[in-house]
Amino acid sequence: MDDDARLAIEETIKHILISELEVSPSILTASDSNTPLLGRGIGLDSMETLVLVAGIEKEFDIQVEDADLTVDLFRTIGNLAEYVLQKTASYNGRSAREVSR
Repeated sequence: MDDDARLAIEETIKHILISELEVSPSILTASDSNTPLLGRGIGLDSMETLVLVAGIEKEFDIQVEDADLTVDLFRTIGNLAEYVLQKTASYNGRSAREVSR
């Protein structure tokens, strides 16, 4: 998949974490694709994870299926970004933003 697109998605995920969940920007500055979203990484709990999902659905105009809400999806920022990239790629190669315009 496109590394630039994945990195842009990761940055958007970090922005959602800051704006919607008030995660400290300093924590996210030190974060990368391998940073866990749960536990000792960012430390999201189940309710915060749902807020993150809602922000992603709104930002990327995608639907995260209930069956996809697994611990593995939130294992790292990179895992979640890859999932979003795959979901947006299903719009005939156009980004979700382009589709929603």
